[in-house]
Amino acid sequence: MDVMRAMQARQKYEALEKTLQSLSPEAATEQITLFMQEFPDYAQAHNDLAVLLHQQGELLPALGRFERAVRLAPQNSTYRKNLAGFYFVELGWTDDAILMYTELLRERPDDTEVLGALALISSRINRPEEAGHFLRKILDLEPWNNDARSMLNSLVPSTVTAVPVIIPPTPAPDAAPGDVDTLLAELRQSVAALSAPQTPSAPIEVHVAEAVKDARITELENRLRDDPTNALINNDLGVLYLEAGNPERSCDHHELAFRYAPQNLLFRKNLAGVCAISEGKMDRAIELLTGGLRDYPADTEILAALAQVCIRLGRNEEAIIFLKRILDIEPWNQDARSLLTQLQQSFGDSFFLNS
Repeated sequence: MDVMRAMQARQKYEALEKTLQSLSPEAATEQITLFMQEFPDYAQAHNDLAVLLHQQGELLPALGRFERAVRLAPQNSTYRKNLAGFYFVELGWTDDAILMYTELLRERPDDTEVLGALALISSRINRPEEAGHFLRKILDLEPWNNDARSMLNSLVPSTVTAVPVIIPPTPAPDAAPGDVDTLLAELRQSVAALSAPQTPSAPIEVHVAEAVKDARITELENRLRDDPTNALINNDLGVLYLEAGNPERSCDHHELAFRYAPQNLLFRKNLAGVCAISEGKMDRAIELLTGGLRDYPADTEILAALAQVCIRLGRNEEAIIFLKRILDIEPWNQDARSLLTQLQQSFGDSFFLNS
């Protein structure tokens, strides 16, 4: 953006800011969006829009706006703090947040907001000594800071070895290998792949497979009557009903499986996959996937599913963020690399990709 246009954008946005405070979050979002149609590269508009979207629970659009604000104004500490906080709180990308906060602290060693964020992260990942260091630094700078003092007093000295920042997913409870493994394989490709039609076999083979599937559904439904809270049976029924072309029943059973075993990552992924292809349930899919990402930030299946959801919603910028994250974790992942290349080509020489 040239100097004259930047000045024009700033003047117009300053005038807009005077009215935003009196508007509802939804109305303010609409006004900033209209402004960005005229000035798409104004960093503050992206940051402010991200904050509003975040407040409204629109996590994927908020991520894209926070990222864009930092790309447009990489020296702005406020935008970087907002992005780092979003990484930590909403996505569980603790390493990335620590890296950003550390860079900010090098630039401004007396920034108590950054020191407080690092203290919180240190406490969350079971590093009380580091947390205490940051909190004492805050009190050196602000002896009146009661929040920092209270948090420091609450820290319990620990000799336990700190856990790694990135925690790998724990194995799910034993599940029926056949159908569940098939569904997981589909999830690795994308959430949308769950709805892809299967290649038809010879007519006799199809009839035999359908008969076996129907018998299995009947068997599990009978078992469920005696044990209705059995999460594994509900999950298996969800898989079978999806394969039988009944996503509504599939979603019902996957919801029950997740309700009765909410810590099971497999059940969460299965439910998210079905919600993503069910009418009116995309928000639920996003909620499940982002919740899973907070607990397992390095799970590439969840990252891939989020990328596919973003693409289906027409939010290719956010999809690119998740695909790049996959390649940071798995540089050999050719599926992610191929899809990323396609999306980058669709953007051409946009600022978003090349800045």
